[in-house]
Amino acid sequence: MLTENKDKCALPNPKLVFDEACLDIYNEGNYRINITGQYNECDGCRFQTLARLEPHSNVSIVINTKYSLTLNYTNFDNISTCQFNKLFYEHYRYGWNLTEKCSPVYIKEPADNAYLPILSAFIILFAFGTLWYMIKCIYKCAKNSETWRRHFACPSELENDLGSPGGVAPLVIERPPPIRKHPHRVKSVDVFRGLCIMLMIFVNYGGGQYWFFQHSVWNGLTIADLVFPWFLWLMGFSLTISLNNKLRRAVPRRQLFMQIIRRSIILMLLGIILNSHGKTTTLLSLRFPGVLQRIGVTYLIVGLIEATFAKRTVSVNEYGRLSFLQDILVAIPQWIIMFVMIFVHTTITFLLEVPGCGRGYLGPGGLHNLGHYANCTGGAAGYIDRLVFGEHMYKKPTCQVVYENVVYYDPEGILGTLTSVLLVYLGVQAGRILHTYSNVKTRVIRWVTWGIITALLGGILCGFTKNHGVIPINKNLWSLSFVLTIGGMAFAIHAFLFVMVDILRKWGGRPLFYPGMNPIFLYVGHELLRNTFPFAWTPINKTHAAYLSMNLWGMGLWVVISIFLYKQNVFLSI
Repeated sequence: MLTENKDKCALPNPKLVFDEACLDIYNEGNYRINITGQYNECDGCRFQTLARLEPHSNVSIVINTKYSLTLNYTNFDNISTCQFNKLFYEHYRYGWNLTEKCSPVYIKEPADNAYLPILSAFIILFAFGTLWYMIKCIYKCAKNSETWRRHFACPSELENDLGSPGGVAPLVIERPPPIRKHPHRVKSVDVFRGLCIMLMIFVNYGGGQYWFFQHSVWNGLTIADLVFPWFLWLMGFSLTISLNNKLRRAVPRRQLFMQIIRRSIILMLLGIILNSHGKTTTLLSLRFPGVLQRIGVTYLIVGLIEATFAKRTVSVNEYGRLSFLQDILVAIPQWIIMFVMIFVHTTITFLLEVPGCGRGYLGPGGLHNLGHYANCTGGAAGYIDRLVFGEHMYKKPTCQVVYENVVYYDPEGILGTLTSVLLVYLGVQAGRILHTYSNVKTRVIRWVTWGIITALLGGILCGFTKNHGVIPINKNLWSLSFVLTIGGMAFAIHAFLFVMVDILRKWGGRPLFYPGMNPIFLYVGHELLRNTFPFAWTPINKTHAAYLSMNLWGMGLWVVISIFLYKQNVFLSI
């Protein structure tokens, strides 16, 4: 899959789409040459043949510019003559003269920078946000000034002093219904959740077709890999606050259990329904795992654990000299369960004997490791899912394009649920810090400390490398290093937003606050209307600029919808 539609670049003015470039190769030698190549993203993969050239001949091929490429050519004796790495730029036309001197690739026809559209979009949005903020500040300052009161408040003051002329009854203006306010709500949580849901919508709509707005091929992190895990972390944060309030109000635990089970079942059923939307899916191939299913299962597990062991009240001096660890000591049973789950996950991952794959394989299969594990995608995690779900799985994993694997793999599978529970519980820990300590400085320091520790643990497990650590960072596997790293980032981001939004109030959180108040409505709505106008259409020119403008427009419409729902007091909760 290194090259597709190889004849496209043979045309004088080829119609290239996003992430494509042309490479014109000239064989100036008197011998046959074999051109091979491979993505650098494809770890441990064999080189694949791109073209074969007779003496004094040429060929033009299409190059995918999403990932850097290692090119190599050999002569008729199959001896490697030249090899080098190259990151090609979108819509450029390159030339390569093959000689015994290993001549470099050169640019024949440059093109516009592929990242110019996203830079322009950022500048426009930043300028609009700054202008809006300045207008609001000027309005507020003017409204509180003496000049404003003199010119706009005088008529009403005179009427108050002299009375209304003719004894006319004062005009009664009906006020709109008040918007439901939550005076004790942590606004930064809604802002963070709004950021997650809007990024999720933007990514699901295509993300402008930029690679960093798409999920990682296998190991590593992109922006698209962050939003769903952050959402799980925030779910844990909100869960502990909600349960703590209900326990203090003496709500029976049995009632809490029923509420948690009911909500989890609704989320899982809704997820399965969405999996069948817009597809001619039969009952024999309907996908069972999914995003909402993962949310439902983790909410069920963590919710039941917390509802069982969380204390209704904790006295200030209950732990004496260890009171500085109160947020941890109050949840010892819960943490024991978390460690047991991680132990089970790690044991299965590295010790389960997978037929034909051995133990401890964590790779994508296919071309990986010279193709020795072609049908082992996901190792133990993939094996368990294929054993349990069979055909009811995701059939196009992100690694398929690069590694060319043929077996199914579902990123929301069974084994990854165990580490997802840990991620949700890290959010619970953040929420427990909030209601355990009242001092703002103490809260922020603890959040930042937890963030640093968990992120460092994640880095140590992956060896601070992409592919060569003990447990690489991997969103497909929901590896332990991935969960710890994402959790650390969530702690830090929330601490920053809490200070800016809730304490210093330098930013009201708008417009992200509005989507954060209606995340389920926006998630379900954007999935149902994903490929419908006016949220999406087929661009005439398949470029990053066309897709970026369309995807930003679709995301912006959902922001407008969320604002309208907020003003109308419409909040969907399950």
